[in-house]
Amino acid sequence: MQSTINVRTASIADIPFLARIVYEASLPPLNHCFWDDILQGTGTSALQFIETQLQTNACNWGAVNDFSILEEDGKPVAAAAGYTPNAEDYCPLRLSCLAKIADRLNWSSEIATAFGDRYEQFWGGDSRPLFLTPQAPWIIENVAVIPEARGRGLGKVLLKAVLEKGRSQQHSHAGIMVINGNDAARHTYESIGFKPYQTFHADYFSQLFGVEFPGITKFGMCLN
Repeated sequence: MQSTINVRTASIADIPFLARIVYEASLPPLNHCFWDDILQGTGTSALQFIETQLQTNACNWGAVNDFSILEEDGKPVAAAAGYTPNAEDYCPLRLSCLAKIADRLNWSSEIATAFGDRYEQFWGGDSRPLFLTPQAPWIIENVAVIPEARGRGLGKVLLKAVLEKGRSQQHSHAGIMVINGNDAARHTYESIGFKPYQTFHADYFSQLFGVEFPGITKFGMCLN
């Protein structure tokens, strides 16, 4: 029997599911979430932090109502955020909301300060690196299908819906980003029309941050 597919806009009630999606989207290809590194010493898990981030509207990579959720037979199985980027702050966390996050998580001022310092060091501090410059007026981020629903093309259906949402808002181009080595995501993006726009290789991150990281590739698509 054929499944019933529906795509809808997320609501506050969906935050636990969206937190799972954001976490899943952060894992490939290293099978590691960068929040785990920044959260060391806070006693807070990445999943708990992401949920709090969404609750406090502290995510620059998509507020709750920026997410589209794909349901299969009434069950949410995938989601992605489509939004207009803040060119002045394209990092994942809106630091102005840190006090709200700390209050919800019962962090001490010392823990909050230490977290903020690690976050700024991780994401470039006051000098935002070039790779954090948005490449299009409509950005798609935090794309994931839950593991048990993968392999059936649901990601493509979801992405096409988010692209159509961008078109309906009269955006000229869409952008998406992938960590180098995440071949499954790259194949999906290219199969629906995204083309490589700019690549930042491992050497870029090694020289800039002194870390080993495979780099990222930004993709673009004309929506007209």
